[in-house]
Amino acid sequence: MHTKAILVALCLIVTGLAAVFASPSTQAATYVNDQLMEERGATAALGGGDHVFVRFGSDAAFGIVYGTTANPNNIYVVAIKARYLGVAHVVDSQGRTLLDNRAIKIYTLYAMKLDSIVEFRDNNGNGIADYARVYNGTTNRFSNYINRAGDVLYKKVDLNTNWTAGPIARTNGTGYRTWTFDLSATNLSYSAVANYTGSVAGVLPLVHFTFHLNASAQQVTNVTVPRWNVTISGGNTITTVTRAADLLVSGKAVHYDLKWDQDIEGWTYAAGNGAGVARRLLLEIGAIVGNFIPAALADQWLENHVLGPMHESGSAQFNSTIRAETANETTGNYATARRLATPNVDFGANLTRIGRYLWVGTSTVDGNPTRPVYGEIVAGLRFAAVGENGNRFVGFVLLAGLSFRGGASVIHDPTVTTDVQADLQLPSSPAGPNGTLIALVGGIAVVAAILLIFLFVRRRRGKTSSMPPPPPPPET
Repeated sequence: MHTKAILVALCLIVTGLAAVFASPSTQAATYVNDQLMEERGATAALGGGDHVFVRFGSDAAFGIVYGTTANPNNIYVVAIKARYLGVAHVVDSQGRTLLDNRAIKIYTLYAMKLDSIVEFRDNNGNGIADYARVYNGTTNRFSNYINRAGDVLYKKVDLNTNWTAGPIARTNGTGYRTWTFDLSATNLSYSAVANYTGSVAGVLPLVHFTFHLNASAQQVTNVTVPRWNVTISGGNTITTVTRAADLLVSGKAVHYDLKWDQDIEGWTYAAGNGAGVARRLLLEIGAIVGNFIPAALADQWLENHVLGPMHESGSAQFNSTIRAETANETTGNYATARRLATPNVDFGANLTRIGRYLWVGTSTVDGNPTRPVYGEIVAGLRFAAVGENGNRFVGFVLLAGLSFRGGASVIHDPTVTTDVQADLQLPSSPAGPNGTLIALVGGIAVVAAILLIFLFVRRRRGKTSSMPPPPPPPET
């Protein structure tokens, strides 16, 4: 039996499903929040630094990676989550069971990078920064800024720096646990962008973020899981795929949301960028969605013939002022940046939701709490990074931003959320006539992604994580 054929069968059978899990039963919630584990300390993830994560077993991790004095870096809001795409019963042409009730499970990285703060002048009056950036898909690096549509970019502050962390305040409620902490950076230097030749003297006195990380884990029953019968012949050929009766299983539903209060204080504006509605600041954000492919399976064939046909690579859905749109690795730079008509961007795939980024539609600028905030999407570009031992993350990076009225004090509150179906209790499968073959091939096909996962966070107090590590980040 060919291992890759089984793996492809497990993946392709789910194509075209509208959803994987039905809503859990309406019985009273049973919370298992004691299974949420806090994790802190040095990390090599996403460029390195320090991290505060809340983990649930090997299926979910959510939190912050940030730079330190020893390892300057940006702030990343990070979620690594297992996505269960269904289960399969696989037989050969003689009807002999090869795999039964085998979970189709992949790991996905979802991260928001707080990249830079950019000063610009909104000369065309649409409230956002019309610009483009050059992206090298080989090195995963953004470089030059290019003015477009009459807008002028002046200078930026790079948020790749050493962040000072405050203490963590912890709260335990009946249905949730909360971690609150802050990160601040002071006296950040300006640098010119988009061929600006004016002064970049002075520093930005303060950038301050206060994070509120909320998490809950709930035991659920009567979760509906699609089940499929698959017949394989000749070792490589999928001959039939038919829908079987759904399974009802138990599991965990994990919910994370992270809200942050951001405060930008004391920006020195360029000469000629006078006060008024056209003077603006852009918080530039890089959103990363990548699917983990272990080295043993990481070839172009798998990427093209499994993730693509499944429509499970992921994409960003948003409502622009033009229409409802989707961005992914094929989007490239928009000819003009898309201003968002609603204050949210949803990240998902054909079968599963990955996460949501949303924000309050107003900000407080120089004491005025009603200044509009405009979201924008600049580009969607392919992201492929190779880590240790040849393991890969493949997906896309979305260049986005939030545009604020320029003032001496700019305060705002965005949020990132994600949900995870975890720890599904699938029925055990009986041994078939090819017991040895099933144990070997079935084990390789189903468990390969888990066995080949290497450390996400460096050893800390003798403990390790079994989740895949994030790849090197896109750089500016």
